[in-house]
Amino acid sequence: MLVGWYLRRAIPWMALLGCCAAALLLIVALDRWPASALVLLPGVVATCAAAAAFCFDEVSLPVVEVTPRGGTWRRTTRLATAVVPLGVWTLFVLVNPVELPLDSAWWAVGAAAIALTVGVAALASRHAVASPGGSLASAVVMVVISPVVISAFLGWDSLYPIGEFGSGVLTFWLAVAGTGVLASLAALRPGVGP
Repeated sequence: MLVGWYLRRAIPWMALLGCCAAALLLIVALDRWPASALVLLPGVVATCAAAAAFCFDEVSLPVVEVTPRGGTWRRTTRLATAVVPLGVWTLFVLVNPVELPLDSAWWAVGAAAIALTVGVAALASRHAVASPGGSLASAVVMVVISPVVISAFLGWDSLYPIGEFGSGVLTFWLAVAGTGVLASLAALRPGVGP
């Protein structure tokens, strides 16, 4: 009961749900222009990952850091809100409203980007950064979209499973997911201080 009360009041839901709404708008654009999937699918990944950046925003961090429940409880509870952007991404891949060849490879890309964003936000929260969401969300969007632009300019293979999901690309996204999980575990470990 206390967890629900805390999450209703502590999470910046407008920012988190705003990013999820932007993902839905990109899905509508993808339905209208399926030929733009090369650009719009990474955009959907980016907006879902950006939504996850707001899970650990805590405006009153100096006050809640010293509560009896402690930072580990607070960060673990906030980690549960990462289910929202991950759920939007999973629902999009499963329902596939635009009838694109989306498979488990695309789900893994989105889950890896969201996991890394959550891990970095959790580490920032552990190091007493009160609101990492805004700056982290914009950095995530730039990092997720920039391979599309760079590969288009330089003629490189895409980091996204547009065609075939090669072993190098799979290794990259598994490393991203693993780094996100390790960052989350490091941020959630019990103890005082960074």
